[in-house]
Parts: sequence; C-alpha cells; structure tokens
Amino acid sequence: MDLKRQFSDLFDRIGADPLPPRYPLVAVELAPDRVTAVRLAADRKSGRLRLEAVQTRPVPDGAIEVSLTKPNILDPKAVAAAVTEALHRLGPKDHRVSVLLPDDVARVALLGFATLPKTRRELADLVRFRMAKSLPFKPEEAVMDLMVLEGRAPQPGASAASVLASFVHRGVVEQYEGLFASCGYWPGLVSLSTFEMFNLFRPRFAERRLADKDSLVLNVTRHYLSVLILRDTDVIFYRCKPHLSGTGSGDPLADVRREVYTSLAFYQEKLLGRGIGRVFLRSVSLPLDRIREVVSAEAGGEMEVLDPLPLVPQNGGPRLGPEDAAVAAPAIGAVLGRRA
Repeated sequence: MDLKRQFSDLFDRIGADPLPPRYPLVAVELAPDRVTAVRLAADRKSGRLRLEAVQTRPVPDGAIEVSLTKPNILDPKAVAAAVTEALHRLGPKDHRVSVLLPDDVARVALLGFATLPKTRRELADLVRFRMAKSLPFKPEEAVMDLMVLEGRAPQPGASAASVLASFVHRGVVEQYEGLFASCGYWPGLVSLSTFEMFNLFRPRFAERRLADKDSLVLNVTRHYLSVLILRDTDVIFYRCKPHLSGTGSGDPLADVRREVYTSLAFYQEKLLGRGIGRVFLRSVSLPLDRIREVVSAEAGGEMEVLDPLPLVPQNGGPRLGPEDAAVAAPAIGAVLGRRA
C-alpha cells in the first residue's frame, strides 16, 4: 500500500494489507498561518508512547492559500524555511513524516449504499462515478481515499453501510509532497487535520457518549470550521466550511454560529436527529470562551474541550499550555491515534 496516496483511515479498509503499515513517529500539520511538528517516542520500560517535542513556526501571510483546484503554496521558500526549522529543532531520527493538510483542501462526502461491491476497486469506481458532478475537478484528476463506515448509512432508508470518501486534486497533493521532498523528508502519510484529531479522541468519544443522544465534534481554526456528528460511534455527518468573513475585519465567530446552525438544521431534518448530548470542541487561534458561548447557544448539550495531554504524557520539559496542546492535537493524532 502506497501511503503517499492515502488519507485518514477512520475504520478498517476493504482489501487492506495483511500487515499494518508502520506510521512515522513524527507528524507535521500545515496551516495558512503556521507549521506545527510533533515527535513521539516509546518509553523503554512500558513501551507507551510519550510526547518528546513540539515545535511551531509561523508562516507569512499569503504564503499558503488553501484552494481545491489551484496551487496552495504561493511562497515555497518561506514555507520550506518554516518546515525545515521546525523539523530541525524537533530532531527526528529518520526522514519519514506524516503530513496533515487543512481540511478545506479536500472535498469529503458521506455516501450511502444499499449494497457494497465485492472489491475495493469496484467500490472506488462507483464512488468516483457518484461524485463526478459534485467535484470542482475531474474525478480522474483526484487523489481519492475511501473508508467503509460500519453501521448506519448517512441517509434514512439506505441500508448496509455508508462510505466516507475524500478527494484532493492530484496537483495540490503533489505540491505539498514536493515541498517536503525539497526539505529532505518523505511523507509516509498524507491526511487531513480533523480526521487525525478524530483518530486521537475516538476512544474518548465512545466513552463519553450519552445513550439515545448524538455527539457533536467541532474543529474550530482561524480559517475554517469542521463539523462531525456521531451516532453512538458512527460518523453520520461531516462538513467543512472556510470562514467567509476571513481573519481581517470580518467576524469568524458569526461564521461559526451560522455553520453550526446550518449543520444542525440538516441533521435534524435529514438525519432524524435525536438531539446533541455532548459537544467536543477543539479551538485554536479564536477566543475559547466566545466559541463556547456561541456553540452552546446553538447546540446545547454538555461541552468538553478536547485536551490531548491526558492521552500522551510528556517526556519531561515544561508542560504545554492549553492553546499549544490544542494546536498540537491533530499532529499527535497522526502518530498516537494510528496506534489505538
């Protein structure tokens, strides 16, 4: 399996290799305003993974502009410098890294199927056919990954299973991969921020879910909001929207409120919503208290701010603050969540 061309696995793959892949212990998340790199290592006695180091470096304004169809890295020298400095200070032992891209670089869809094809190739062909008119590029120009989500299909009336499919324009993926290659690193995995955060906290979501209620998972960044709705442990809804107001004179909080309202309206009408019992929140670069207030007003339910540090102890050094821990969470998930 060529992991350079794969995205996040929420659940087991059709036709997966008999031996699980060996994911890197270093992960890097790229965002329009920063590069965040983490390194984990196994404790010699217990074998448990520990957080060895976290490095964050700013990216100049305009150096990365996320687009579904156009080159994202507009200032390769500036972005390469940030990546190189972060990884140099991180001190990785090898040159394999996992790379996390912003959620809004991908078109993601949940598709319901009454029956599934017998092979992964047939399923991939069917998914591409169904998504052909919904993509801003030709399906054959996309790097696609798909996951079969066992349990409920996303639409009432559909049976058997649903499929979560991710599409990213091939030229966009190759530009990100080429950037790391130019810095001397090999992307052993390319994924999306929210999916790796989901991988990290998946046991927490299962443990804290309320019977007969659904869970809302929000990934709020300076540039976009991603929404997951879970029924028991099944993903039944996914949505990612950039903040239309931008980060200047606009109001990202108003964007968050609008998108949470829109997502929950769809959930109630189309997905037979049972009500939100718990809200799980990751927020970076926006005021946490205001975000909590906005989300509580729209969603209700008990709210929990996601903290990765109880899941992965630090190996000495000063403890990360809440904001730094939230920033590092998806990158930690690309390492620790893949070993859960």
